[in-house]
Amino acid sequence: MSSYQFELAFRQYIRAVFKSLYDNAHHKDFNYLPKDEKVIGGDGMMHLKAVTPVTREEIYQLHSKHYASGQKVTLIHFRKIGLDCVDIKVRPVNGKEETTVRVVNTLSNSQVVLSREIDESFPLKVLGAKCTNVLYTWKEVGTYQTNM
Repeated sequence: MSSYQFELAFRQYIRAVFKSLYDNAHHKDFNYLPKDEKVIGGDGMMHLKAVTPVTREEIYQLHSKHYASGQKVTLIHFRKIGLDCVDIKVRPVNGKEETTVRVVNTLSNSQVVLSREIDESFPLKVLGAKCTNVLYTWKEVGTYQTNM
């Protein structure tokens, strides 16, 4: 499980969106978890509303639509933060509109299997995503038998 192989596949994918490059970087069971929405309740308090996960095909369709409209993506950082966990921050630019997106990815067989969008206003969110990654890795290790 090499993050280096995933990094190469990811860098090729953000340069040009093709289905084959997308397949190289994303696992067949890939899911994307967008950051929670901030909602002001009737009591005036801010609450976080969970957003439903986005499937692999929905993400590919969204990326294709953005790239077709002329969007460019710049990689800001690509950091390995755990055994099979990678922190990626990108800057999508569409005309004059510019944003940043930070995602923590869980890798399996050099492909991303789970992506969590991180709200950077809460510094501990990256740590929480990293801890969730460890639980996923233990679940994955438990599915394969070993000769111990």
